[in-house]
Amino acid sequence: MRIQLIAAAFLASAAPVALAADQPVYAGTWDCEVSTFIFTDNTYDSGEGPMPVEKVEKEGENYILTLDGDYQIGLSSVTDTSMQWLSMASGDMFECKRVE
Repeated sequence: MRIQLIAAAFLASAAPVALAADQPVYAGTWDCEVSTFIFTDNTYDSGEGPMPVEKVEKEGENYILTLDGDYQIGLSSVTDTSMQWLSMASGDMFECKRVE
């Protein structure tokens, strides 16, 4: 019985962490080719420190995040494991894979 409990605890700890119900699907850490980007429900960090997200617009599985100074990034084809990141200002686009 003790071995079963230890095994169950191990398997539970090895399971991927699910997002809280109030977290958007894009929340987490992403490898986006040029850098690691971190998203929460209200911040975006491209490696230079977290910036507040002022507005989120959702269309299907696509999102437009508005940051300070009306800078916008688009997140498209968002799934649990991948998405595309787009700068609305420069047109730069990166393929992103979820890190955690």
